[in-house]
Amino acid sequence: MFIDFHTHRDRQAYNLINLQTLHGTAELRSAELPQICSLGLHPWFVKSSSWQEAWGNLEVLAKLPQVIAIGECGLDRQITLPIDLQIEIFQKHIHLAESLRKPLVIHCVKAFAELIVLKKNNKTSIPWVIHGFHKKIEVFQQLLKHDFYFSFGAAILSDRSPVIQAIANIPDGRFLLETDDRQDISIEQIYDRAATLRQVSLETLQTQLLETYHQLTRLG
Repeated sequence: MFIDFHTHRDRQAYNLINLQTLHGTAELRSAELPQICSLGLHPWFVKSSSWQEAWGNLEVLAKLPQVIAIGECGLDRQITLPIDLQIEIFQKHIHLAESLRKPLVIHCVKAFAELIVLKKNNKTSIPWVIHGFHKKIEVFQQLLKHDFYFSFGAAILSDRSPVIQAIANIPDGRFLLETDDRQDISIEQIYDRAATLRQVSLETLQTQLLETYHQLTRLG
């Protein structure tokens, strides 16, 4: 079994758990949701004038059983949306994920210091998973120390990626794998590369990640 923990594609296969990520809107309806999904307000697409309506709808949809994770949501210092508003909306995701006992899937760009402060201040018990992690080992070690989980994607395919050391050494049970929005790669490629970097068989990696996935998504 393969698990694509964070993808924007609706891919179906007998040996695939495909956790599709959707951006919440005021118009989104339950009939539009795939069999399993993650649902949140991505900071890229938040509109200052109308996000409250989208959030109200998301709170309702997030309670459905097919929504097994909250997000992606988070902080991004490379966009024009004020960081204070981003933090306010992210806090709402934190509280929703905690109340529903569903893991939080996080988008973070140049705001890891703020993210760590929020984690320390909120003292939540549900997992916070940073998706698409590709930063330097020093950032990884700091986040690992604060009990973050990670989802690794296309970055591990490059021999020059700074995240190679992280994927090779991260403890079992603290990470999953993803394709994100890449249509030119498969989750099978990501698994093969991760198994090589961790010096384990593909079958061993599949077993370990299936166990991790169940631990993260069966909290309730």
